[in-house]
Amino acid sequence: MSRLINIFIDGASRGNPGPSGIGIVFFDDSKKAVKKLFKFIGNATNNVAEYTALIYGVQEALIDKYENITINSDSELLT
Repeated sequence: MSRLINIFIDGASRGNPGPSGIGIVFFDDSKKAVKKLFKFIGNATNNVAEYTALIYGVQEALIDKYENITINSDSELLT
């Protein structure tokens, strides 16, 4: 049986470019938050922050051996 995970990601920049961070929350199929990651990524643009959140989210899902991954983002760039 495949392991399912829903990942919600976001990245933001103050100043664009400026100080930036990412946030990632993993929810299992019962909608329980099972992992939360937040990270300051230095000076970056908003687009770089959004892509960085996506990359970190996918990497963590692969490390945790999830096989069915859904990514959720409010970014028009990524969707």
